[in-house]
Amino acid sequence: MPLRGYLDHVSHGRITGWAWDSDQPDSPISVVLSDGDQVLGRILANRYRPDLEKAGIGNGKHGFELWLPTPLSVLQRHAISARIEGPGTHIKRSPRILEASTAFDRSTQEAIEQLLAAVADEADFVRRLAFLTDQADRLRQRYADYSSGAEERQRRRRLGWQEQSAKPEGMAPAPAKPRALVIDEGMPVGGHDAGSNAVFSHMRSLQRLGYAVTFAPSNLRGDTRLLEAEGITCCVHPWYATIEEVLRRQRNAFEVVYMHRGATASRYMALARDHQVRARLIFSVADLHHLRLSRQADIEGRPELRSYSEHVRIRELSAAWQADAVITHSSVEAEILRRQMPVKKVHIVPWSLTPKSTIVPFAERRGLAFIGGYGHRPNVDAALWLVDTVMPEIEAFGGSLPCLLVGSNMPDVLRNLQRHDVEPMGHVEHLSAVFDRVRLTVAPLSFGAGVKGKVLDSLAAGIPCVCTPAAAEGMDLPQTLLDLVAATPADLARSIRALHNDEALNRACSEAGLAYIADRASETRVDALLTAAIGRR
Repeated sequence: MPLRGYLDHVSHGRITGWAWDSDQPDSPISVVLSDGDQVLGRILANRYRPDLEKAGIGNGKHGFELWLPTPLSVLQRHAISARIEGPGTHIKRSPRILEASTAFDRSTQEAIEQLLAAVADEADFVRRLAFLTDQADRLRQRYADYSSGAEERQRRRRLGWQEQSAKPEGMAPAPAKPRALVIDEGMPVGGHDAGSNAVFSHMRSLQRLGYAVTFAPSNLRGDTRLLEAEGITCCVHPWYATIEEVLRRQRNAFEVVYMHRGATASRYMALARDHQVRARLIFSVADLHHLRLSRQADIEGRPELRSYSEHVRIRELSAAWQADAVITHSSVEAEILRRQMPVKKVHIVPWSLTPKSTIVPFAERRGLAFIGGYGHRPNVDAALWLVDTVMPEIEAFGGSLPCLLVGSNMPDVLRNLQRHDVEPMGHVEHLSAVFDRVRLTVAPLSFGAGVKGKVLDSLAAGIPCVCTPAAAEGMDLPQTLLDLVAATPADLARSIRALHNDEALNRACSEAGLAYIADRASETRVDALLTAAIGRR
């Protein structure tokens, strides 16, 4: 048989194969390529292919390749044929079928890439960009509708609730869960800082209260796996470009919008009111930033910081006035807020902790620890004051004690300390490794605001904490623990020495701390207080 050939490859944008006439071994053959009855092109089979020459097919110059100027639609079925022009004989494996597909597979992507690469002029650029922008916007909206359940609700309305009509008589459809959106400055990191612990706890509480929770970091970045493992939906790039887009695309989809920290609330409160008109807007302050700044300004004698704190105060209070409810963890901050707005609007809601005392005996532990994130300025000042001022007083009361400095983002001024009684540990994966070593912790803060998370962590581990008034503020500690609060280096040193040397006192304070956590920071109590804040009956 003199005419031979093979249709090697068929895709939506490219067709290849070969054809050869053994009676005219060096003459190229014309091949007609078609999609059904539509001719796609005529091409000479004259491309050199070493595999053909090696197989003894003429001089190897019998291949063909056709790139389609406009790729075939992936949404339609195509029957691609290759015939020898003249006799119209099909070459081997012709025709080839390309089935219609809505899958975004590799061939579809290749076809789109090829189409976008074939830009003719500036006007063509504009047309293609406008088309792609429009399609991307539509996809984002569909994704938002899918995430919010709007697409499913629309589908059911289109079907006239046919699914429900098939259910046994009297069996009502399962009601959709109410939805809550939580917005914070960044993605929370479990066990990393008080702010992360608080927002994690409140999201879990919302879930226990029956809400489907969605989380959006204001930078729309971060690892979502930890939250998604807890059943929390995340709004991040590239599906959303801004928080405003989250609120707009999922318009009126949320019954609660919870904004964590002052910067978040001041930035998005008005947008949330515009796009979520039925939602209850919650401002969770974490701590009053303006209060911390004003105290720092007083201690450091900085009038410019005092002015800035006033700017922050107005911004925080403006967000609080716009919110339906304001959450704080501190009784002191609650009182400050209640002087500025209706008392019933302000709610004290702690975050939950589980009491779990260290099992290492008192006699096998020694020394103290300071724990804090050193990206937070008050913690750096507190650690330096502890080392430079309090530790010498401790030594004067009867010898040195080992002190661990624990926390992330430790600056070089602490990491490079050359003292025999201070061990700069930096970040630790689990604080239990610290609590199993020491007899007490210390929180010698000179200024700050809000409730101190590491104090609560210490009490939850059965490790008493010696605090300054700034560190104990707003916690409403029991008297046993209040007796340890001290303001001067000498008084702090006395409390530290007493707790370290007196096992009975240490045990009594440990038990008081555990009881305080069990009473004040249980999941049941958090749920009840958050229920009141979000206005549920």
